[in-house]
Amino acid sequence: MLQIIDNLSKQPTVCIILSVIIFLFSFLTNYLLLDSLLKMHRSKSAVKKLKKEYTFLQRMQLIHFKENCRHAIKFNSKMIVYQKISWIFLALYLIISLLFAFGLFSSKFIAWLTIGLFLLFDVPTFTINRLLARPILFGRFKKFSFEKYHNTENHDSLL
Repeated sequence: MLQIIDNLSKQPTVCIILSVIIFLFSFLTNYLLLDSLLKMHRSKSAVKKLKKEYTFLQRMQLIHFKENCRHAIKFNSKMIVYQKISWIFLALYLIISLLFAFGLFSSKFIAWLTIGLFLLFDVPTFTINRLLARPILFGRFKKFSFEKYHNTENHDSLL
């Protein structure tokens, strides 16, 4: 682990850029999961109308998922809170990275923060996505495991 920190601390700028890119990919993965939950128990035209009611910023804030999800509501709300917390941590990370540019923090501290951000927010998102059976990078996009229950009356359970 210390070898990884040493390697990351040698290139802090690359470390920061890669961390932000991986974080945005993690957000996209989370967004697709929440979008699939929103589509449950609804027609395509109803989902399209629903999305048009919200602005781009409201959709990025995940407001339409919080207000309109019908399937696995508890899981959905926890994922939204988790994503908002991760955005707060990313903002703190970027502020600390900016202060690093002025020499207030060391590159080892940035490397530790990068590892922490990755382990706390990116790995769990990718793990949840993988457990719900949707390929992240390679292969055909399959449906999530809960999507086969589109017409059931059970709206509480994720699976």
